Amino acid sequence: MVFVVKERTKEIGIRKALGATPKSVISTILLESVFITTISGIIGMFIGIAILSSLGKKLEDFFITNPYIDMPVAIFATIVLIIFGGLAGYIPAKRAARIKPIVALRDE
Repeated sequence: MVFVVKERTKEIGIRKALGATPKSVISTILLESVFITTISGIIGMFIGIAILSSLGKKLEDFFITNPYIDMPVAIFATIVLIIFGGLAGYIPAKRAARIKPIVALRDE
């Protein structure tokens, strides 16, 4: 998210120059961070379940007889991932909200 904020510095500067509040800037970046994390987490969870299901019989050579993942555990792990994705987006969002519009527009 640091990279996304850095790439969108001019956009943030224009929004702030037009009157966007720091809360608005933070919520926009935070929403994007949570959205990306949610979509990636759900897709990753389903891909992981599919791979684990397809490996079922092949893992018996390694003494793993019944590979599975408990669905509540998978959902909990995805929720934890989303929370930490939000935290990872909050720090750059907070920094972006403090940027002065003139400095953001001058940034190359």
